[in-house]
Amino acid sequence: MRRVTRVETQHLSFCRICAAACGIVVTVDDERVVQVRGDAEHPYSRGYVCSKGRGLPAWHHSSGRLDRPRLDGVDATWPVVLDDLAARLRSTIDGRGADSIALYLATGLAYDAGGQVAAGMWMRTIGSSSFYTAATVDNAPVLVAAELLTGNPMMNPVWNPDVPGLLILIGTNPVVSHGYGTTLPDPVRRFRDYRRAGGRIWAIDPRRTESAALADEHLAIRPGADVALLAAIVNELLRDGADPTELCRPEDLDALRSAVQACSLERAASVADVPVERLEALVADIRAHRGRLAMFCGTGTTMSGDGVLTEWLRWVILVLTGSLDREGGMRFNRGIVNQQRPPRTDAEPQSAPGPLSRPDLPRVAGQIPAVSLVDEIEAGHVTTLVVTGGNPLTALPEPDRVRAALRRLETLVVIDVADSELTSLATHVLPATGQLERADLSLAEHVSIRSGIQFTPPVVAPVAERRPVWWMLAHLSNRLDLELLGIRDPDALTDTQLLGGFVAHSTAGTDGVIAAGPRGIDVPIEFGWVRATMLPGGCWQIAPPVMLARLAAHVPLSPATEGSGQLQLTPRREMAWSNSVRFAGNGADPEVRVHPTDASTLGLVDGGSATVTSDHGEVAAITVFDENIRRGVASLTHGRGVQSAGRLTSSHVDVDPLTTMPLASGLTVTVSAR
Repeated sequence: MRRVTRVETQHLSFCRICAAACGIVVTVDDERVVQVRGDAEHPYSRGYVCSKGRGLPAWHHSSGRLDRPRLDGVDATWPVVLDDLAARLRSTIDGRGADSIALYLATGLAYDAGGQVAAGMWMRTIGSSSFYTAATVDNAPVLVAAELLTGNPMMNPVWNPDVPGLLILIGTNPVVSHGYGTTLPDPVRRFRDYRRAGGRIWAIDPRRTESAALADEHLAIRPGADVALLAAIVNELLRDGADPTELCRPEDLDALRSAVQACSLERAASVADVPVERLEALVADIRAHRGRLAMFCGTGTTMSGDGVLTEWLRWVILVLTGSLDREGGMRFNRGIVNQQRPPRTDAEPQSAPGPLSRPDLPRVAGQIPAVSLVDEIEAGHVTTLVVTGGNPLTALPEPDRVRAALRRLETLVVIDVADSELTSLATHVLPATGQLERADLSLAEHVSIRSGIQFTPPVVAPVAERRPVWWMLAHLSNRLDLELLGIRDPDALTDTQLLGGFVAHSTAGTDGVIAAGPRGIDVPIEFGWVRATMLPGGCWQIAPPVMLARLAAHVPLSPATEGSGQLQLTPRREMAWSNSVRFAGNGADPEVRVHPTDASTLGLVDGGSATVTSDHGEVAAITVFDENIRRGVASLTHGRGVQSAGRLTSSHVDVDPLTTMPLASGLTVTVSAR
């Protein structure tokens, strides 16, 4: 009998679980993915890959992966499912109008270049403006603040760790969450290298996070004290007498000075419950690093009641210190595929209406607020929902109400890679190729630590009946007598050919991007282009009236009353999870971390079962004693399946009227043993 020798092959690629796009080496044995490790030759991730990336083999071969299309819960062929869906869509468009078809796009599709572009284009092709994303659940303050200061919600300052200066992290933990504000592959070594070269790091967070443990200074402020702290810093900087009049209008500086004149360091120290000397040291550090300051925030602030104020004040501090769009400070990536272009001065301003059921809520960066989705379904304005790469049951407030609304839909289309409770509710389930089965580009250009782009071919062939998301939408368009992205025959086009078209007219060119592969191609870093081409009069709009009014009305979050059993909730991410998707570790209930002294007072047991309760609902969790968290605070993992922190939040109470975000950081809860 002849022995067949099996040969393992290794393939270069990059991870698309988050925006960091770390280079990986994938070992394959006869189409079976057996290992994923970091690519030591990748110029930015430098051999690093987190536990999620290393868990890709198990995830790729998971028994929960979707293999075949389903129609009303039964496996069917692609022609049958697509024909039925197209007929329903046509009937809905003709009878109710295209806006009754909504699309919800989330993290699972955010790093699928072909799918992400196709999804947005498909909505425009069918004529629907009912576009929702997860950004209005966790990131809207970043978009709103950027639009107020620059006129463009996608403008985003990026940190350059190769130039030593001062980095301030506010409510963010890049060691665990690599993709907020500035993508950060290889975060631990990058922080250490930065400090070794002379840079300094301050971490401002109620918990001594994994990132705070690597910082020079950790300021454990109360939840919700960020606004008072940053406003006091602005006040101190304006007192220095070195106003950057070439960066902003004099009248804006005067308005800002008036708005923060009562925001003293002493008041901020009282609100934050930290010694004023610590704040004085922080201000001294900022003054010593003018022009070399970097700051970015995370979900600890964006999901709070006044996250937009924190984001605005962050921009203001960067402007006042001359640390934006200048060498040595934070830069802006112009982009290769989604290139930032100057606004058209001859264009009439247009503002699409918000949700019909909640007209008081505005769109954010063209998106309808996610908190209004259930209201729109209940009111009959949305009768068809297409969910791409996300799960509203775990992302949105009030999951029981979300579940009931989804059941009311005439058509629920779920495009995903794995089975879930959501797929069990769907009328149409469309199985998508996973990241190892498709070609891809890195499109998170405006938050990327890299000024460049990466391309990867597929590592393995698609299993069973899995198909690219762009292919599904192109076939649906054809059945509706429409054309998506110029695709006439989806079956005659490959991922690589489609993506090549995205970069054909870029400075890098198709051949250059494809040839560079997963290790990527760099384009020159530019400074000064934002002020020169993007800002009216070359000035940052540092004093938007709506922000000045918000600051004047701001009331700091009251601390929980000692002995009341109440704590202030802060969100937390875990290394093994990407929202509700687990790539490594176990599938137990989420962890609620509390200080041992609080735990003793509340009668909690380390490792024991607990119930976290708010005014809106409750969540089952595992108690973890954590001396790194300040007293009076409970830190809860969010996005964990059935026990989602959305149970503790509301889609109507404490919804920010400007960012449309539900309050999820800083709300009052009780934690009790169960």
